[in-house]
Amino acid sequence: MTTRIISARPWRYGKLQEVNTVDQVAHTSGEIDRASPEPYYLQLSQLIEDAIDRGTYRPGDKIPGETELCRIYDLARSTVRETLRVLEDRNRIRVVARRGAFVIDPKGSGWVLQVADGFFEGEVHNNQRNVETRVLEAKLAPPSGAAARALNRSPEANCLLLRRLRRLDGNLALYSINYLLPEFHDMILESEVMQPHGSLNRVLKANGYRTFGARRTVESIGAPAPVGKLLEIPEGTPVLLITSVSWNQDQKPFDFYTSWVRTDIVKVTVEASANIAAQ
Repeated sequence: MTTRIISARPWRYGKLQEVNTVDQVAHTSGEIDRASPEPYYLQLSQLIEDAIDRGTYRPGDKIPGETELCRIYDLARSTVRETLRVLEDRNRIRVVARRGAFVIDPKGSGWVLQVADGFFEGEVHNNQRNVETRVLEAKLAPPSGAAARALNRSPEANCLLLRRLRRLDGNLALYSINYLLPEFHDMILESEVMQPHGSLNRVLKANGYRTFGARRTVESIGAPAPVGKLLEIPEGTPVLLITSVSWNQDQKPFDFYTSWVRTDIVKVTVEASANIAAQ
């Protein structure tokens, strides 16, 4: 069954719900101590973290914006921005461009399907998890039918086939197959991608291949026997099948992947936002 938007765990982030920020700030105990040697941005970040821990702000809630925080606490905008950076680094909020900052659940946010970030970046950088990768195969090979269509390649033309098995905090989490343009062959085989903690996205970015757009589909399926064997689950166990094609700034597709995800190990969230240009 194919779904348009699916989350393996209910999560309110992404709804961009509006809250009464003035009332919620009024319930935030404490104020900035002007005589303290502790920097103002750290004091404010602690006040907001305390409010999150008390439940004043829950996962999915929007916290007060820069202007509101500047006004209420009589702080410079640069100080408030540093506060938001600290909170984001601590995995307490996620800042959405032109929308604001939203509280996240650091224990359950999981892999957020975004355009720019892959599984490695999502779990390691956002959720402070340990991702280990075992490369099962890396070679030039004819693409599958779906990959050939997505990459605008002839079925007889070789692509770089990359098969990987990935663990999250020591647990088998997902199995993925990438088909990439053949010119990536030497670059990737000589890179960190072949190492346990390597990132394909990071290597592509470093070599000038940034993802400017992607199309992803998510299906709930029963694990085929070969996939189940690799992920150490019985055949037919429910998994998420994620299929994606990414393209660069010239609208040229360069990466097609299919991933089978164990949702008992990885919580997957699809992040959606409004089309600002259309408003």
